[in-house]
Amino acid sequence: MATLLALMLFVSFLATFVFGELPSQMGTQEFLHQSQVEDQLGRLQDSVIEAANALNGNGSSYLSNPVTLNSGGVPPFGTPSTGSIVVEPTYVGATAAFGVSNVTAANVGWGHGSSCFSTGSGTCTTGSGTEVYNFSGNKSTVSPTIAGCAAAGCSVVFNVTGNSNALTVTLTGAAIKTVLVQVSGNWDNLTLSDGGTCNLHQSVAVVFSGNNDSYTLTMTGCTTGLGANLNTTFVGSSGSLCPYGNAASSDTWKGATWGSSTGIFQNLTWQNAFGITSPENSIPANGGHNHVTFSNQSGYFQCLFTTAQTSGPYTLHFLSGVRVQLNNRYTPVTSVAYDQGAVILGQQNGGSIMIDPPQSSYVQQPFGVSYAITLVSLVGSTGAASGLGTVAVVSSILSEQTYNIIDGRHSNTYLPYIYLNFTTAFPQAWATYFSHQTVIDPAGVTCTPGPGGTVANCLTPQNNGLSTISVPINASEFTLNIIVAQVSIG
Repeated sequence: MATLLALMLFVSFLATFVFGELPSQMGTQEFLHQSQVEDQLGRLQDSVIEAANALNGNGSSYLSNPVTLNSGGVPPFGTPSTGSIVVEPTYVGATAAFGVSNVTAANVGWGHGSSCFSTGSGTCTTGSGTEVYNFSGNKSTVSPTIAGCAAAGCSVVFNVTGNSNALTVTLTGAAIKTVLVQVSGNWDNLTLSDGGTCNLHQSVAVVFSGNNDSYTLTMTGCTTGLGANLNTTFVGSSGSLCPYGNAASSDTWKGATWGSSTGIFQNLTWQNAFGITSPENSIPANGGHNHVTFSNQSGYFQCLFTTAQTSGPYTLHFLSGVRVQLNNRYTPVTSVAYDQGAVILGQQNGGSIMIDPPQSSYVQQPFGVSYAITLVSLVGSTGAASGLGTVAVVSSILSEQTYNIIDGRHSNTYLPYIYLNFTTAFPQAWATYFSHQTVIDPAGVTCTPGPGGTVANCLTPQNNGLSTISVPINASEFTLNIIVAQVSIG
C-alpha cells in the first residue's frame, strides 16, 4: 500500500510538473533563446559594417559569427527546442530605383503674347481659343483683364517673371473656362479679382515659385452658375532648386473677399523639401457657400519656366539575407532574420517587427533633406544547418560602394523620384519602420503581395510568403552605401 501511495504521489507530482511548471520553464528558455539569437544577428549586423570599414582601411574583411540553433532545456523531461538557419533565396532582396532630370531654362518669349494684352495690362475678349502673355519686369504694376469668352469657353495663360511686382488679374463676363497664372520671383503680390458669371465651371490655377510672395482673392462674381475651383500653390525656391527647404513658409495668403459668390473652392498648398505634410484642412467661408482648404505637401517640383529631360529609372539590386527559424514547442514558432541590413523578428502569423534597423541617417539641411542608408547585398552565399548546437556564419566582405546624388545645388541635375523596394517575408517590419520616418517618407509606403498572397494579408504573408514594400524617398541629397558580402554557414 505504501508503494502504491508513493507511486501515485510521484505520478501526481510528474503530471503537475509536465503540465504546469514545465511549459512555463520551457517557455522561458525559448524566449531567452530568441533574445540570444537576436543579439547574435545584431552582432553580425555590426560586424559586417565594421569589416566593410576595415576593408576600406586595408584591414581584414573576414569575420565569423556564432548562431545558436537550440534553446536551453529543463532536465529531465524538457528537451531543448531545435532551430534551423538558411541563406534566403536570391529572389528575396531589395532594389533602389531613381530617375535623373537635367533641368534647363525654357525658351520663353518674354514681353510677348496675345496682342489684346498689349504690354501685359490690356483687356482680352477672347474667342474659344487660348490667350497667352509672358510678362518680365521688376517693381511693376500689371493689370491684365479677361472680359469673357465665346460660349465654347476659353483658356488663359499669364506668365510673370521678376521681383516686387504688383499684379491684378481680373476675370469678368461669361464662359471663362480655365485660367493659369504662373509667377516666378520674390516679393511679388498677386490679386485675383474674379467677377465672372461662372456659367461654365471655372478652373483657375495659380503657381508661385520664389520667396515672400503673397496672394489675395477678390470674388465679385459667381453669384449663380456652376462655381469655380481655384488651386494656389506656393513653391519656395532658390535659383533653380524647387522646392528649397521650407522657403514657401515665407509666402502668404492674404485672405478673400467673397461678395455674394457661391460654389467656390479655394485650395492653398505650400510645397516644401523637408517632408512636412498635413492633410487638407477645409474651412467653410461666406456662410458655408464657399470653402478654403489649407495643406502642406513635400517632394520634387519642377521650377517654373524650365524644361526637364528625365532619364531612368536607374536600378541597383541587393540580394537575400540570413534567416533563423526557432522551432519552439511551448511558445509560437518564430524567425529571426538578418534581412538586407536589418535584424527582424518574424512571427508565426506573418507579422514582423524590426529589432535593429539598417544603418541610416537624415539631416534637414537648408536646401532640404540629406538622407543616407546602408544596405547589405549577399552574393554567392550558400549553406544551411538545422538541429541542435551552434553554427558559424562566416562572412567575407567583397566590396563597399557609395552612390551620392545631390539635387540641384551644384548642377542642373535633379532627382524627380527615388524608390526603395524591399521584397521580403517581413513586409510589416519594413513598412512600420518607414512609417516612423515621416521626413524621409511623407507619402507612405505601398505593399504589393507576392505569388499566392492577397491584399488583405500583404503586410503579414502566410506560409513564408513574400510581399514587396515600395518606399518613395523624399531627399534633396541621397547617399546609398552598398556592402557586398559573401556568406557561408557551417
